[in-house]
This record gives sequence, C-alpha cells and structure tokens, in this order.
Amino acid sequence: MRRASLVLVACAALLAACSSAADSTESAATSTVDSRGGIPPGYPLDADVMAPLVITALGPDPIPVTGTDGKVHVAYEISVLNLSPRPATITEIDTLAGGPDGEVVASLTKDEVLARTFPLANFEAAPVTDIPVGRTVVLVLDGVYDTRAEVPAEVTHRLVTSYGPFITQDSGLNARYPDTVTQIGGAVKTSARSPVTIGPPLAGDGWVAANGCCVITSHRGAMMAVGGRINGTERYAVDWMRIDMNDPVLSSSDGDGSKNEDYFAYYASLLAVADGTVVSVVSDKKDEPPHQVNQSLTFNQLGGNYVIIDIGGGNYAFYAHMIPGSASVKVGDKVSRGQVIGDLGNSGNTTEVHLHFHVSRAPAPLSSDNVPYEIDRFTFVGSTATDSLVKGPDAGERTDQLPLNSDVINFPK
Repeated sequence: MRRASLVLVACAALLAACSSAADSTESAATSTVDSRGGIPPGYPLDADVMAPLVITALGPDPIPVTGTDGKVHVAYEISVLNLSPRPATITEIDTLAGGPDGEVVASLTKDEVLARTFPLANFEAAPVTDIPVGRTVVLVLDGVYDTRAEVPAEVTHRLVTSYGPFITQDSGLNARYPDTVTQIGGAVKTSARSPVTIGPPLAGDGWVAANGCCVITSHRGAMMAVGGRINGTERYAVDWMRIDMNDPVLSSSDGDGSKNEDYFAYYASLLAVADGTVVSVVSDKKDEPPHQVNQSLTFNQLGGNYVIIDIGGGNYAFYAHMIPGSASVKVGDKVSRGQVIGDLGNSGNTTEVHLHFHVSRAPAPLSSDNVPYEIDRFTFVGSTATDSLVKGPDAGERTDQLPLNSDVINFPK
C-alpha cells in the first residue's frame, strides 16, 4: 500500500496562529527608569530623541532550558509598535547583556529578523517585510548559550530600523522623522527558576518532536491576545507524531493516511508525566478526519478531548487530541507517574494524529504562561529531514533535556 509521506509542517499547532500568555512579573528596568526621570536606559538625559518604535518585552521572565543539542536555550518575545507616519523595516537586532552598554551576545541581520517577525491581528505569514504605520509586530527570539552560567541575568536589544515613504497626510511632523533610527528597548530579565523535570508522556520508539522548540514553527509563531494579554502560550509545546523507523521512506502512517487508524500514533497510551491530581477532563468530542481542519470549532474546543494534570509547583501538564471516551481518569483523581490516562486520537484542531503536549502555569492551557520542561530519561535517535531519518552522531541515552524541533526520540517501553 502507498504510504503517506511525513510532512511535519502539516501538523497544525493547537491554535493554528493563536496564542496566549502572561504579563511579565516586573520590569527589570523599573528602578533605573525612575531614577532617570522616566527616560529608559539607552537614551540621553539632556536631549530629546525621536524614537518612533515602542519596544516592549512580552510574557514572563524566560526560564533557561537545556536542549538535546547540549545548549541552553532562552526563548522569549518582544513587541514593536511603529508610531512613525512611515512603514518601518528592522534591519538589525543586537542582544546586549546587562544593559544598553553591554556586550553583544547575539545578532540578527535583516533576513533573520524578517523570519522572526510576526504581525498581530491579520496573522500574515513570516517573513514580514515591514511594520505598517500604527501597527505592532512580535519578534520571536531565542538566546542560545553553551552553559547556564553564561546566560545573562538581563538582556536588552538594539534595533536598527529604516523607514519607507510617508503614507499619511503631512501634519507638519513628517519632516522631523529620520530615515534611519537606532533604538534600545525590550529589556528582559532571565528567571532564576529551573525547568520542571518530568517523565515521558508516551512510551515506545519513533516519536518525532514536531513544531518543537526553539526554531520558528507554528507553535513559536502562534501569537494572539488571549486572557487579555499577548504571549506565546505554545512556546515550548510539542506535537508528538510517530514514524516507522524501519521504513526507508519516512512516514507517519501506513496506507494512504486517509483514516485515523492508518497513523502509527493512533491509540497510543498517554502517560502521566508525574504524580499529580487531575483538574480537567474533556472526553466527548469526536475525532476529526485526517487533513481536514474543522473550522467550526470554538476557541475552547481547539484541544479536542484533553486531560490536564496538576503536577505540583504551580505546573500543569496538558494532553490534547485524545480519542473520544478514552480518558481513564476523572477530575479529582490522584495519578502516579507512568499511569495511563487515556489514548491518543485526532480530536480538536489537528491535521493528523499527534499528541499536543505542553506545561503551563495554570489549568487554562491557552491563557496561561507556557513554561519549559526537561524529560528525565529518553533515547535521542536523530532528526527528520524531508522524507528521511538522519541519525545523530551523538545519538544515545539522554537525561534532563528538552527534545528540540524534529528530534526523533525513543521513550522507555
């Protein structure tokens, strides 16, 4: 029988282009700004400077997490509002450790900036070539460091921006807006917290971390106002798909992939990642046919059938897209790590069978802060590339790491 080719990008993010999160706890620059008469760091105290962009850090203070590449990743977002009467194009971003005069720890040039720029409201796909007048975009950024000790306690950003022709009626101010501006903003304080350590959510071989951290995927680009705030509620989410590693043609299904039963992930047992208490269960939504997104779903139906477990420490494990009626737990149940809580299906906002899994800071999975986690034991096999499996030169047992995008993982059976 013909096998359906594995296309990771076809696996829809839970929100497709929607997201949520929480306000940052406290601006790292608050006391500094107050002592400067309200003028942010990086701007002179004795002269007025035209600064057309409003640059703001979004979401909670980012928590560093170790990935399967052995690097420490710090994922976060900043918003940029263009208050100029001219469209703006960000041509360069420098990440500065400690403040405006700090060491440059990362740089993005124009094409890289464009790939990480997402407009709000109209969900135009990246790359976005400019920021229209009066519009806001979100920059999806990732700091990568060799060790946790190298991660700065705080970073800010230097943006170089060029401006296009005036598109608004001249109010007498147009001539005062420069063609190129360099600005400082978006101070981000690194959290002192550690990622939550969990067990595997699944068992067995051949699991692919689709739409995973920390490159640009439908999860990282899913930015929307949810719960009265803007943030990346799927920042560290993974869509776990399953492949047959013995097949030279990488595939997530047997047959033509037209039925849910064709998929290797279908009916897989979902496991509690830690001891905890079940706080939410939905189990009455129908499975959707593969590759047919149900546009009639309401916002609260995007996860389909799901289970949320309070795993302690203010962390909640979210399992989405389960088979209808398969949940083996109910609200209030105590669960133990490794306990089967239900079976994987294709309910909700999904294009093919996969487990959408993430950890959040409240039992509202689309409105609360999305936080990183590290799985305490698994085998790293390699990564997927188009229709083939590329075995990693450093394949083997791993402990306390976050599987990254397109990683192929074997979990304990």
